Amino acid sequence: ARKCQYDVVHTHHVAKLCLQIFDQTTALHELGDRERAWLEYAAILHDIGFLINPRQHHKHSYYLIKNSDLAGFTADEIEMIGNVARYHRKAPPEHDHRTVKDLPPQYRTTLQVLAGILRVANALDRSHFGVVKSIDCKISAKAVELTLTTTDDAALEVWAGKERSDILAEAFGREIALTPRMAVDPQI
Repeated sequence: ARKCQYDVVHTHHVAKLCLQIFDQTTALHELGDRERAWLEYAAILHDIGFLINPRQHHKHSYYLIKNSDLAGFTADEIEMIGNVARYHRKAPPEHDHRTVKDLPPQYRTTLQVLAGILRVANALDRSHFGVVKSIDCKISAKAVELTLTTTDDAALEVWAGKERSDILAEAFGREIALTPRMAVDPQI
């Protein structure tokens, strides 16, 4: 990430939001520590493709991750991390996409969950100003409600989050609802 001149504040904030969603929705996705680590790495690396081309940075992020030596991860795990970063924007993962075909079949559902979480978390920092400080998730039979603790007007982040919640809603089989709540102490 450092070699690709990544946006330290944004990517680490997105990673924090991702892990909050992941940790609070384990009852739905039933994934463990290994998948949590993949999500965290993908969140930190999701924008490294900006170094090559901002317009298609998601595809370039995949390429850079896939062709990097991420110590401690197998080739299949690197493929997964790359795919999660690849699908943080634009088209959802489709079975006929080459990058998805390269994944072991047992990882395809996991990809949908992790990419869905990253898409929403990234959208919730759309302005790169860290307006959404934390997320509280409540799960019901019909929805996953994300209550967003904010320090300022979060209209852009809520709009972007709703626009990017499609993959996560499909993965969880529930609507994703976003509710902003101004922090009592805006310094939080």
